[in-house]
Amino acid sequence: MRDREGNTRRLIRIERATGIDRKELRQHLSQLTEHGAIASIDSGRIGRGGHPEIAYAITEVGRSIRIDLGRWIDLGVRLEYYPDSFFYLPSDDLGG
Repeated sequence: MRDREGNTRRLIRIERATGIDRKELRQHLSQLTEHGAIASIDSGRIGRGGHPEIAYAITEVGRSIRIDLGRWIDLGVRLEYYPDSFFYLPSDDLGG
């Protein structure tokens, strides 16, 4: 039960952080899988609504994309397009 609550919180957190709801996220995950950036792993379990529980792992292609995105984000911060706090949720503990 606790693990399920943690997964639900993680999904809600992804939705809040990205502004993407679960149905849209499913489409993005499908495209990333087709592109080879992530690999889907069927857990063999059935979740809410009778849908299979699927996890995703980042592939080598996905890692290089993630590195490139990180560089672009870093450049945007250095050029002061974004304040440092732009990439954090209010609930994130930024230390202190």
